[in-house]
Amino acid sequence: MHELWAGFEFIGRGGFMMYPLLVAALIALTVIIERYVTLQKRFKMPAQSLREIMQQIQNRKLEDANSKCREFSNPVAAVLSAGLEHFSNPISEMELAMKNRAEEWMPLLEKRIEVLDTVITAAPLMGLLGTITGMMASFKVLSEKGVNEPNAITGGVAEALIATATGLVIALFCLIAYNYLSAQIKVFIYQLESVASRMVEIRLATQRKS
Repeated sequence: MHELWAGFEFIGRGGFMMYPLLVAALIALTVIIERYVTLQKRFKMPAQSLREIMQQIQNRKLEDANSKCREFSNPVAAVLSAGLEHFSNPISEMELAMKNRAEEWMPLLEKRIEVLDTVITAAPLMGLLGTITGMMASFKVLSEKGVNEPNAITGGVAEALIATATGLVIALFCLIAYNYLSAQIKVFIYQLESVASRMVEIRLATQRKS
């Protein structure tokens, strides 16, 4: 209870800009958790299932492979399913179908990432605004009471430092999360390109045999 009260006291000392900073931090944290769960749990293709599907495609069990793909709702399964649906068509048509399906998933992979980018930029600026208002309060006290009220003057300085530090910490945390999530999105993109290329390779091998 004492720690909770100390936390509220810290926020209060930081001035009014601490509240929009905390709101920004809460929004960013929500986005980070949602994106992590989505990318790691919902959209991630199980490695064993992917191997089974590719093996079925190689063995020309296209219907079984397509049925297996429909069991999943993720980018990799969607691209494979698009390729299987056009497996008997010209290769250019199959490639285009897989490319279009991958592009349909891109907005879902990158969804809300721009929120983190905004917080990274806005948090230090809000902290800087808190610094300015805190210093203004200190100079106001100094002009009204001179140096006879040192505690009031240092209170304004403390407000400035707390707001600045909070803004920088939030921005740093969001920057790390943003880079991590961006790297995960790139992994998905590479995987989509890889499975599409593998599909084309299998198709060409099939043509050579026939």
